[in-house]
Parts: sequence; structure tokens; C-alpha cells
Amino acid sequence: MEPNSQQQPDISEQKTAELEASLQHANQVIAHLKKQNIELQQQINEVQGSTTPISAPDQVRDRNQTNIVKRRVKKIHPSDSKFVRNSYFPTLNSLQFYGLTSLVVVVILGLFGLGTLMARKQNSKESSTGNNPSVQSPKRLPQPPSSPIAPTNNPINSLQEVPNAPPINPNISPPIQPNPPVLGKNDKLENIVDGLVNRVKNQNLPTDSLSITLIDLNTQTIAGYQQNTGRYPASVVKLFWMVILQAQIQQGSINQDAELYNDLNKMIVKSDNDASSRIIDRITGDKSRIEALGKEEFKQWKQKRQAINLFFQKAGYQDMNISQKTFPIPYLDFRRPIGTDLQIRGDDLQKPIRNKITTYQAARLMYEISNFQAVDIQSSQQMMNLLKRDLRTEVWKQDPPNLEEFNPVENFFGESLSSENVIFASKAGWTTASRQEVAYVATPDGKVRYVLAVFGDDPAYGKSKKIFPELSRIVFERMSNR
Repeated sequence: MEPNSQQQPDISEQKTAELEASLQHANQVIAHLKKQNIELQQQINEVQGSTTPISAPDQVRDRNQTNIVKRRVKKIHPSDSKFVRNSYFPTLNSLQFYGLTSLVVVVILGLFGLGTLMARKQNSKESSTGNNPSVQSPKRLPQPPSSPIAPTNNPINSLQEVPNAPPINPNISPPIQPNPPVLGKNDKLENIVDGLVNRVKNQNLPTDSLSITLIDLNTQTIAGYQQNTGRYPASVVKLFWMVILQAQIQQGSINQDAELYNDLNKMIVKSDNDASSRIIDRITGDKSRIEALGKEEFKQWKQKRQAINLFFQKAGYQDMNISQKTFPIPYLDFRRPIGTDLQIRGDDLQKPIRNKITTYQAARLMYEISNFQAVDIQSSQQMMNLLKRDLRTEVWKQDPPNLEEFNPVENFFGESLSSENVIFASKAGWTTASRQEVAYVATPDGKVRYVLAVFGDDPAYGKSKKIFPELSRIVFERMSNR
């Protein structure tokens, strides 16, 4: 049964109930009028000294006799208050009484007919506009969501064949501008970055494993510290996987479906590794293998994975690696890389090949997304919606997106901006051996607009819960007071 049919009673039944109540009330009115008419006739007869019986209710039977005796009527003086009060009402004869009764009945029947007609019109209108609970509206095709959608119950298993996922088309145009944005130098930005490095030193954290990039979107200027040094990005790599997925959807290489958007939401909002694994399988057209592959077969498999790197290299993202999945992957029961995911790390297990991104590359991609230059305007807007974080304390503390991994606001840039009215979009990464984040920050009036990326590739940053919020606060205050 449809929910609406349980909550709203049928309108015709409601009208019938109302009319029955009106009819009952009318019967009460008629009885009252009848009684009043009898009383008036009785009072007139009393004044005239009549002893004629009035009606059957006024007759009494003597228990010892079979004949009916007439009740003695009390004489009423015209000055009696009751007589005076009732004498102002006209006496109704039989014809007037039954005429009044007929009029009341006709009015009631008219109201009943009018209510029935209105109910029929209402039902007809609901049927024509699709509001009738028994008629279902046609379902719409899935549309790209602007906010997370409910999980599905049938995730794609990367150990099985991947549907609708051809290998990455090498002819697909770059996802963003073919050349890096032209950004000038800014002494004030350089001073801000220098202040961040000094704060790190004061906290006794290593600076050799630190990278920073700061871009002012209003002045189109940039400053950085070791910003071209490749470092392990952890879950920040998912920002790049989102862009290439959107590019393939826009180009028609991957079909849109609810499961795919569900995984995209989970990958970005919750940094979910299961969803990320399935998306990698979709964009490469292959799957993770439990067993290692032979030389020739692995070469073909590796080319599909490394096509992700080639995709961005065509847009000027050089010397980067984003072809490896993030672990653990619970639905595959992969606590660490095995099979083909272990093979792609190379033969030197002491120095495995890992994902590698610079803070400049992460900041550049966030710059292009926030400027609606990534893939196309619509795709950029959808990606920004997924990256936005609600910095209200009662939201991110009470309902963290990912209880199993980390909270992308707590101990990161957004925590120290919770009291500010800002637009905040970010992608964070964290392991016990590192901490990373790239974020877009802007005030509603647009006077402050910047991108900040910080990578701390050392266990000391993984343990520190205060350094990222402190660095973020410094940048916001300095950018706001320039």
C-alpha cells in the first residue's frame, strides 16, 4: 500500500460522515420544534380554559379503570412569566410545521449532493495530476547527484568481470587545461609560507619531509616550500581518480549508473577504500588479481593501470604516480598489496614503488576544480559539491564521515576554521607515517580565496594532531588581514 493511502482518509467518506452529522443535528432541531409547538398549543388552550386533550403524551391511564380520564389543566394568568415569554413565538399549525420539516430535509439533501459532487471533482483532479496514491509517477533516469546518495546493496566485485569499463582511451583529451596555470610570485605569500615553516620547526617536527603550496586565487600568485618534491599522498590521490572518472563519464567511455555515483560519493566524502578500488577497476577496465601474473600478461595489465598516469601527463602533470590502490580493501580481504597490486610495486620490497604527488600538483588540481576548469563546468561543480565540508562543530564531531579511518575535519585544516563563516572544500589523507591535505578556502564575499596544500611525509606528522589546524589558522588570518 502506498504511504499516502494510510495517512489520508478517502474524501468521499469524510464528506458522508460530515453530512450524516448534519442530518442528525437537523433531526434534533425538528424534534425540538415539534415539542415547542405542542407546548405553545397547550398554553393557548389553558388560557382559553379548554379541557380538550392535547396529544397522546399528555394522557394518563388510571390503573383501576379502562377509560381515559382527562388531566385537569391549571389556569394560567396572562401575567405569568412563562406564558409571557412563550407568547412572543408564533404558534405553528400542522401545515407550517410539516412545511418547515420538509425545508430542513431538502437543505440537508442539497448539502449531501454538493459534497458528493465536490469529492468527485477532487478525485478527478488528483488522478489527472498524478497525486492519486494508487497511481505511481514515472521514474526518472539517474542524474548526477550534488550530495551523497544512499548506499546500494550490490557493490561491484573487482575479482569479477567489470561491467561497462573499457580501458582508458588514450585519445581522451586532458581532463584540465593542457598547460599549467600561469601564476606569479608574491612576497606576501612567501612570508606566509616562511611563517608556516618556522611554526613547524618550533613544534620540533622535521622540515625535510615537509612540502607546502599556497595559491591566492584573487591575485593569481603562488608561493611554496619544497612544493615540487614528490611525496606519498595517501588518500589525496583520490582527488585525481575522481577527475579522471568524471572525464571518462563526460567523454562517454563509462556509463553513468547509481552504483558508480554511490562509489564516487563514498570515495570522496568518506575516503572509502572499497569504493576507490571499484572505481580504479572501472576506469582502467581491469581488476585486481589475487595471484601474480606471468610476464606478458602482467605487462598488459600494468599498461592499463599506468594509463591513469599518462592521462594526467598529457596535461603537464609530470613525474607523478597515481596508479596504485589505497589499502586496506576490506571487501577483497586485502589488508596489504598482494597479487598484481604487489607486482606493480616492483621487485625491491625494501623500497617499493608507491604513489607519488607533489603539493604543487595537488594544489593545481584543486585550483582547476574550484575555477571550473577540470573536465567541464558541470563536472567541476559536481566535484566541488562532493569536496565541501560542513565545519560546524556539532556536525563534524557528532557525525564524522568515516569512523573506520579518520575524520577529515578533526586534526586537519577545517578544525581551526570551525568558528569562521567560510566555504571549505578539501581532500585529506592520513596514515600512521604521514599526514596530507589540500583545501580550497573562501569567504562568502570572495575577498579571501586561496588553495593550501601541505604534505608531511613522516611518522611525526601522522602522530601530531595540532600542526595542521595551526598552519591552517595562520594562513587564514594572514590572508584575511592583507
